[in-house]
Amino acid sequence: MRKAAAFCPSYITGIFTIAKGDAAGAGFTIDKGMATAVSEATGNTSIEINGKKSSAPVSWAVLKRFGGRIGALKISHKAELPIGFGCGMSAAGAVSLSLALNELLGAGKRFSECVKIAHNAEVECGTGLSGADAAAIGGFIVRKTINSPPVKLPHEDRKINLAFFSAIKTSSIISDAGWKKKVNAAGKIALAEFDNERDWDSFVSCSREFAFASGLARWCRGGMEKNPRASMAMVGRTLFSDSAIRLAGADFNRASANAYESGAELV
Repeated sequence: MRKAAAFCPSYITGIFTIAKGDAAGAGFTIDKGMATAVSEATGNTSIEINGKKSSAPVSWAVLKRFGGRIGALKISHKAELPIGFGCGMSAAGAVSLSLALNELLGAGKRFSECVKIAHNAEVECGTGLSGADAAAIGGFIVRKTINSPPVKLPHEDRKINLAFFSAIKTSSIISDAGWKKKVNAAGKIALAEFDNERDWDSFVSCSREFAFASGLARWCRGGMEKNPRASMAMVGRTLFSDSAIRLAGADFNRASANAYESGAELV
């Protein structure tokens, strides 16, 4: 029985602007993400996330873009972080699936073509705009405008602490005209300011300013003020920080990871 597998890291966005089917912004990958295994099967195609059957609309959107009579497949995603909390897990799933499918089917698509499939699947499902592109590249990345290419900045070793509170439906932000106006106004200023330094400390500072100015961080203003190295993972009710996150009496889950320089790959 033929099978293939791929891994894509989580990409955490700290600043972004919204365009039609695309985005600019800045963020970084960590060494936790989504591993996807694909194998031939009998009967109907099935998709699982962490061992449980899932409707997985983004995965189906990727699958249909390979076209033709593919046959029955078993698709197994293993998510190391919660989905919907701003850690780019739908993008990681889309990219890892696209790479694994390409290998299993012998489709002969270039890496960039597989990433484009993942990108388009995310846009179709309203789960992201350019996270797939950044996650596939990996590292510490900035894209100042949608008319400029992503730039991979020098890697900085950082332990990243995460505090997960609750999910946000990405489409409720990127498809809303009011949010788009506020996000773009704050994002353009933050990206211009970050462009002056392009280092980690500047990223954290500009990400915090963006989170407050856009209004996205209303839910966690107090928590961020108590943790000056923390900012919001876009878009989810999640805080990231390169120091310990101290929040007394709050209902949340924790995780930790390391900043990761590499991108998506077959495993």
